[in-house]
Amino acid sequence: MEQLGNPLLDDYYDNIGSHEYWWNHGLISESTYKELKRSCSNDTFLFPKDGCNNALSGAYEEFGNINPYNIYGPPCNAISTSNHRLAQLPLPWRFRGNDECVVMYTRRYMNNRRVQKALHAHLTPLRHPWTTCSSAIRRNWTDSPKSMLPIIKQLIGAGIRIWIFSGDTDAVLPLTATRYSINALSLPTNISWYAWIDDQAQVGGWSEVYKGLTYATVRGAGHEVPLTQPQRALRLFRYFLMNLPLPSSLSD
Repeated sequence: MEQLGNPLLDDYYDNIGSHEYWWNHGLISESTYKELKRSCSNDTFLFPKDGCNNALSGAYEEFGNINPYNIYGPPCNAISTSNHRLAQLPLPWRFRGNDECVVMYTRRYMNNRRVQKALHAHLTPLRHPWTTCSSAIRRNWTDSPKSMLPIIKQLIGAGIRIWIFSGDTDAVLPLTATRYSINALSLPTNISWYAWIDDQAQVGGWSEVYKGLTYATVRGAGHEVPLTQPQRALRLFRYFLMNLPLPSSLSD
């Protein structure tokens, strides 16, 4: 069984779906949206070329000071205070690489002496602390496949259960992009789109069950769903382990 959260699935569908999400949520102008459609639809998602790079730069300027990983949450101070370092990274890693707030907390955690001892890891000296992925590695990584959809089809054909979920406030790999990719699989629908219920009897998100694949959104969640909506993420994971559709009522 496989569970994927806010995943990168297909260059073409993730491009058109992301740009549509930005436009629908008022993050970019009409002219920028048209330029993204013109320049980026058939470009790679992770390694955009000149015309698409320019269109993306314009879009990111229009975003303003928000956290694109959670557009309704507070801006990430780690991003706003490290613009110089981020500016050295190639697009799209400035907005599509690490979530800088998560990196900040992870760095603090992994450099905690008690954590390093508990993990039986080498104690890092203060002048050479533990750091996250090297930007040099990201800058030179060029072997990302154009699409994972053929692999997903193979896994479904082999009987592997697949759940894909999206936090609905994530603008980096938004639900619109994922829905386009899933639709391209042309899977038969077992249970049509419905609202699922969380532990507090509120709508936790929406879901559709296909033959071999379940898709769910998590309401109010960003890119890292367990970080922004932990209770709803736990309910999602429990039903995944039980191999049951997400509940449409508390009695389910």
